[in-house]
Amino acid sequence: MHKLYKILLLGLAAGILNAIPMVFLDSDWQAVAAVLLHWLGLGIIIAYARMPLESWATGMFIAILTSLPLGILLHPGNALGVLQVLGFALILGGLLGYTAERLIADQP
Repeated sequence: MHKLYKILLLGLAAGILNAIPMVFLDSDWQAVAAVLLHWLGLGIIIAYARMPLESWATGMFIAILTSLPLGILLHPGNALGVLQVLGFALILGGLLGYTAERLIADQP
Protein backbone atom coordinates (compact mmCIF):
# COMPACT_ATOMS: atom_id res chain seq x y z
CA MET A 1 0.00 0.00 0.00
CA HIS A 2 1.28 3.47 -0.81
CA LYS A 3 2.65 5.48 2.14
CA LEU A 4 0.21 8.34 1.69
CA TYR A 5 -2.76 5.96 1.96
CA LYS A 6 -1.36 4.54 5.19
CA ILE A 7 -0.86 8.03 6.58
CA LEU A 8 -4.42 9.04 5.65
CA LEU A 9 -5.80 5.90 7.27
CA LEU A 10 -3.86 6.63 10.47
CA GLY A 11 -5.12 10.21 10.46
CA LEU A 12 -8.68 9.04 9.86
CA ALA A 13 -8.41 6.56 12.73
CA ALA A 14 -7.17 9.31 15.05
CA GLY A 15 -9.98 11.59 13.87
CA ILE A 16 -12.60 8.93 14.49
CA LEU A 17 -11.23 8.29 17.98
CA ASN A 18 -11.45 12.00 18.70
CA ALA A 19 -14.91 12.40 17.15
CA ILE A 20 -16.60 9.51 19.00
CA PRO A 21 -16.96 11.42 22.31
CA MET A 22 -18.10 14.50 20.40
CA VAL A 23 -20.93 12.56 18.78
CA PHE A 24 -22.09 11.22 22.15
CA LEU A 25 -22.00 14.75 23.59
CA ASP A 26 -24.27 15.99 20.76
CA SER A 27 -21.74 18.33 19.16
CA ASP A 28 -22.54 20.09 15.91
CA TRP A 29 -21.76 18.16 12.76
CA GLN A 30 -19.50 21.03 11.66
CA ALA A 31 -17.33 20.56 14.75
CA VAL A 32 -17.12 16.81 14.17
CA ALA A 33 -16.22 17.32 10.51
CA ALA A 34 -13.59 19.91 11.50
CA VAL A 35 -11.98 17.47 13.92
CA LEU A 36 -11.93 14.68 11.33
CA LEU A 37 -10.34 16.93 8.71
CA HIS A 38 -7.91 18.29 11.30
CA TRP A 39 -6.58 14.82 12.09
CA LEU A 40 -6.44 13.85 8.41
CA GLY A 41 -4.18 16.80 7.71
CA LEU A 42 -2.28 16.38 10.93
CA GLY A 43 -1.48 12.79 10.04
CA ILE A 44 0.34 13.98 6.93
CA ILE A 45 2.15 16.76 8.79
CA ILE A 46 3.31 14.51 11.62
CA ALA A 47 4.41 11.71 9.32
CA TYR A 48 6.64 13.96 7.22
CA ALA A 49 7.88 16.35 9.94
CA ARG A 50 11.53 16.06 10.92
CA MET A 51 12.41 17.49 14.31
CA PRO A 52 15.26 16.73 16.71
CA LEU A 53 12.84 14.83 18.98
CA GLU A 54 11.56 11.29 19.21
CA SER A 55 8.70 10.51 16.86
CA TRP A 56 6.09 10.40 19.62
CA ALA A 57 7.29 13.73 21.05
CA THR A 58 7.21 15.31 17.61
CA GLY A 59 3.63 14.12 17.19
CA MET A 60 2.63 15.51 20.58
CA PHE A 61 4.31 18.87 19.92
CA ILE A 62 2.76 19.38 16.50
CA ALA A 63 -0.66 18.17 17.69
CA ILE A 64 -0.67 20.60 20.64
CA LEU A 65 0.37 23.51 18.42
CA THR A 66 -2.37 22.85 15.89
CA SER A 67 -5.09 21.81 18.36
CA LEU A 68 -4.92 24.87 20.59
CA PRO A 69 -6.59 27.18 18.03
CA LEU A 70 -9.09 24.44 17.17
CA GLY A 71 -9.99 24.01 20.84
CA ILE A 72 -10.47 27.75 21.29
CA LEU A 73 -12.74 27.91 18.24
CA LEU A 74 -14.78 24.83 19.17
CA HIS A 75 -15.22 25.73 22.85
CA PRO A 76 -15.33 29.51 23.28
CA GLY A 77 -15.50 30.43 26.94
CA ASN A 78 -15.21 26.82 28.11
CA ALA A 79 -11.78 26.06 29.54
CA LEU A 80 -12.63 22.40 30.22
CA GLY A 81 -13.52 21.87 26.58
CA VAL A 82 -10.18 23.34 25.49
CA LEU A 83 -8.38 21.08 27.98
CA GLN A 84 -10.24 18.09 26.56
CA VAL A 85 -9.09 18.96 23.04
CA LEU A 86 -5.51 19.39 24.26
CA GLY A 87 -5.66 16.08 26.13
CA PHE A 88 -6.78 14.26 23.01
CA ALA A 89 -4.04 16.06 21.07
CA LEU A 90 -1.38 14.82 23.48
CA ILE A 91 -2.54 11.22 23.41
CA LEU A 92 -3.46 10.90 19.74
CA GLY A 93 -0.54 13.02 18.53
CA GLY A 94 1.93 10.82 20.39
CA LEU A 95 0.31 7.65 19.08
CA LEU A 96 0.19 9.03 15.56
CA GLY A 97 3.85 10.01 15.64
CA TYR A 98 4.90 6.64 17.00
CA THR A 99 2.85 4.59 14.56
CA ALA A 100 3.78 6.78 11.61
CA GLU A 101 7.45 6.10 12.23
CA ARG A 102 7.02 2.39 12.86
CA LEU A 103 4.56 1.59 10.08
CA ILE A 104 5.57 4.09 7.42
CA ALA A 105 9.03 5.60 7.84
CA ASP A 106 10.79 2.32 8.73
CA GLN A 107 9.34 0.46 5.74
CA PRO A 108 11.44 0.06 2.57
